[in-house]
Formats: sequence, C-alpha cells, structure tokens
Amino acid sequence: MLRPHFANSLRLSLMGAWLMGTAILWLVATENFRRVDAVLSSPHLEFHQRLEPLPAGEARVVLRFLASELNRFYFTTWGWSQLLLGGAILVLSWCLAADRVDLGLLGAMWVLPVILALWVTPSLIEIGRQVDFIPRSPPPPQMGTFWRYHLAYTVTDLVKFGVGLYWLLRTGLKRA
Repeated sequence: MLRPHFANSLRLSLMGAWLMGTAILWLVATENFRRVDAVLSSPHLEFHQRLEPLPAGEARVVLRFLASELNRFYFTTWGWSQLLLGGAILVLSWCLAADRVDLGLLGAMWVLPVILALWVTPSLIEIGRQVDFIPRSPPPPQMGTFWRYHLAYTVTDLVKFGVGLYWLLRTGLKRA
C-alpha cells in the first residue's frame, strides 16, 4: 500500500499534470491553425515551389485539413488520457479517505471529460470532417452546429480546469 504522504504527493502531481496537459492542448489546438497562415506567408522558396502546381488557395485548404486532423487526434487522445488521470486521482483520494467535498469536486471534474470524450469530441470530429472541404462563403448549415459543440467543449473544459485549479489550491494549502 502507498504511504499517505507519497499518495498525496502523487495525486497533487497528477492534478498538476492534468491541468498542464489541458493548458498545453489549448495552446497547440489554436496554434496549429495559426501556423498554416504563418507557413504559407513564410519566405521558404522550396516550399512555395512545391505548392505552385496547386490551384490558388488549395494549399491553405490542405494545410488546414492537416491541422484539423492533428487536433482531432490530440483531442481524442487527451480525452481518454484525462479519464485515466482523473481516475487515478479519485482512487488515490478514496484511499486517503479524502473528505466528501474533495471527492465531489474530483468526481465532477472527472465526469466532464467523460461527456467530452463520449459525446462532444466525436460530434465535433464528425461535423468537422463534413465541412473540411466545403467553401465557407456562404457558411454551410453544419457550421452553426459545429460552433455550438465547440462552445460546449470550451466551456466544459474551462469549468473542468477551474474546478481542478480550485481543488489543487484547496488540497495543497490544506496539507501544507
């Protein structure tokens, strides 16, 4: 059995990893799309020569598709990883006989990625793939649904992050 001090340090570290992973994913997901335009406006001659055979604007569409696919992979992988991290923190907390507030916060925090992994992320991926190569002017009808799911993901993830940060500060200060 784990020693209580080690178990507590482990769960605090895992929560830090969970929160850091979330913040890194926010950065990577937004930066993937920004990089498309940065690369296309870069002075790399050989890169631009290889793009010349493509019709105007097609390089951006292809690179944005790649960015989308990378984000889909990252969000799916991170979604399932969060369930493992959160589950480990819950088990450690249960073993440490954490109070009901701690277990409630962790349980709520764990349920949010369950919703994201099982419902929101697959829906975003499905709708995103439907509109990947459709012109955006005028916006295709699926875009409204896509942005509602995107907002649901963002708000849910922000709530999860806030709960985790609160738990980390509450638990870390309580044990100090």
